[in-house]
Amino acid sequence: MRVLTASLLVEAVIELSKGTPLVKARDVFAWCQRNGVDYQGEGPLHQALWDADREEARGQRRLLRFKSGECKQSRVGWSVAARGVRAREAAARLGWDEMFWNGEQWDWMHGPHPKAIPGLIEAPRAA
Repeated sequence: MRVLTASLLVEAVIELSKGTPLVKARDVFAWCQRNGVDYQGEGPLHQALWDADREEARGQRRLLRFKSGECKQSRVGWSVAARGVRAREAAARLGWDEMFWNGEQWDWMHGPHPKAIPGLIEAPRAA
């Protein structure tokens, strides 16, 4: 079984993005299973996926990365950079934000995610 690489991650996102501008990690997992690609790797959970993601960010940067929140349990997704406008619109509808590569790691550029701060989003008022 092949281990997921940056090239395979880009291939998966390109193929999967034909139906949606924002490809979620779970869709990449399913693509890997269908194509006999190991997204687990050695070490922590989904290590091959995270290694491929970093390898792509350090290299050709063909993908944009989005995240649903700032905690480790937040959902992650990608888009082909050429389809960035549609991906950003889709991410905004989901309440996701784009992440930016600073040369060493992915940065959350928008401060704390509004969903992560209790009371930041006002509850609807009773009439």
